[in-house]
Amino acid sequence: MDAHRRIAVWLVLGLLAASPALAGRDVALGSSGEVYAVRTGTYGELFPNGRDFDPSNPVVALDVTKPKSPPQRILVPGTGGAEVESSPSVLFEDDSETVFLLWETAINLHPILQLAGYDGAAWSKPIEVIGNPFAPKTAFQFAITRDAYDDPGPDKTAVTRHRTVLHLLWQEETATGAWATLYSPLVINDGEYIGWNPVYDLDEYLQDLVTPSSAEVAPALGRAPILQMGHDERTLVIAYASTAMGRLAAIEIDVLPEELIRLADETQQYILDLGQRLYPANLSGLAEKARSHIVDLGHAFRPEVVQAMADQVRTQILAGGPDGLTALAAKARSHIVDLGSQFSGRGLRGLNGADATAKLQQVDEGPPPPGSPTAPASFLFEFRLVSNLPVPRIGAGDVRLLVSRSGANLIATWAQTDKVLYRSSTDSGWTDQRELRFADGFDLAKAYQVLEQRLSNR
Repeated sequence: MDAHRRIAVWLVLGLLAASPALAGRDVALGSSGEVYAVRTGTYGELFPNGRDFDPSNPVVALDVTKPKSPPQRILVPGTGGAEVESSPSVLFEDDSETVFLLWETAINLHPILQLAGYDGAAWSKPIEVIGNPFAPKTAFQFAITRDAYDDPGPDKTAVTRHRTVLHLLWQEETATGAWATLYSPLVINDGEYIGWNPVYDLDEYLQDLVTPSSAEVAPALGRAPILQMGHDERTLVIAYASTAMGRLAAIEIDVLPEELIRLADETQQYILDLGQRLYPANLSGLAEKARSHIVDLGHAFRPEVVQAMADQVRTQILAGGPDGLTALAAKARSHIVDLGSQFSGRGLRGLNGADATAKLQQVDEGPPPPGSPTAPASFLFEFRLVSNLPVPRIGAGDVRLLVSRSGANLIATWAQTDKVLYRSSTDSGWTDQRELRFADGFDLAKAYQVLEQRLSNR
C-alpha cells in the first residue's frame, strides 16, 4: 500500500475519534507530551521570514511544541498556493505516532476535503476524500465505528484483525441547484485502507420506502443533516430532511460483523462443492452436511443463533427448488446474511418496523497481492429506515436537528437571540412549538444540553 493511502487510514482513525464535525479540534496532545496546534492565515503572517510563496496566499500551518523545546512551525505541504484553505482540524493517533490534519481547500470557490499526516519526519501526500471538485459542498460530518474479527493464522491459530470504518456525510449541490445528502464509508481493514469508497445518495435509498410528499422543506432545515453514533459501537444514525421526498428521515447504518459474511460465503461455496455429488439425488445428505458445516464455522456467534441459521438452511435445502444448485446455494447465503443481520441489529425485537426496510450494501476489498493466501474481504453495511416523518414547521433562526441514538426520536430546533424554539417528534408527526428562554446561567449551550438529555431519556 502506498504511503498516502496508509496516512489516509490513520487520519481517518484520528478524525473520527475526535469529533463528528468538520470544525474539529485545533489542538492535540501527543503520546510524549508534545502539543500540536493547527492554524490558518496568510503565508506572510505565519511565516514572516519565508520566501517560497506569495505572502498573501492562505496556508495551513502546524505548530509543534515538545517538552523542554522551543515551538516549531511547519507549513502543511500543498497549502502554499493561492487556493483558500480553511476549517482545519488536528488529532494525534497513538498507534502510528502520527499527527493528522483535515482541512478544506477552495479551488475557484469549490471546496475539496484534504487529508494529510505528519509522523515527525515526513508528510504524507495530501489526498482528496470527496470527488467532483466542481460541485459546491457543505455540512461535512464524521463518525467512526470499530470492531474486530479472527482470521486463521499460518499455524492455524486465530489472528485478531481490526476493522475501522470512517463514515462521512456531506451535502452536494446538484445540476438542478438542489442539495443531495451523500454518505460514504471508508473501510480500514487491519490498518490498511481498502483503496476506494462508494458514495450513496440517501434519497435513492428512501425512494423505495417513502411516499413522496408535496410539503416544502425550509432551506435551513434541508441544510441541517446530522450524523452521530448509534446504539452501539457498530451503528450510526443519519437524520435529514429530504427536499426531493418532502419527508424527514432517520436512517440507521449498521456495519455487520465480518464473520457473518464469511460464514455466508463459505457456506455457499460448501453447498456448491458438495452439491456436485449430492444434488439433487441426496438432498437430505446435503442438508445435514451443510447444517453441520454452519455449526462448525459459526463459533464467533452465540450457539443458539448459529443453530437457528443452520436449521433454517437445512430446511431450505430439503425443500429443494426448481432453479438448480447455484440458486439453492445463493439462497442459503442470503438467508444467513438476513437472519444474522436481524440478530446483529436489535435481536428479538425490531424498532418501528425498521427491519422491513433493511437494505444491504456490499463493499469489496481489492484483490490481494500476488501470492497472498488471504482472499479479498467483503464488508456489509445495512441501512434501516428508523423514522419517516412529515417535515416539521420551523421559524426563523439557526436551525439544528437533534436525534436519539436509536434514531426513533428527533427534535427540530431553531435558535434566536433570547431563546431556542423546538418541536419534538411523535409517532405520527410533531408536537406544538415549544421554547426554552435564556436566563442567567442558562444559555444556548445549556439549552441544547437539556434537549439532548431529553432525547437520551426517551
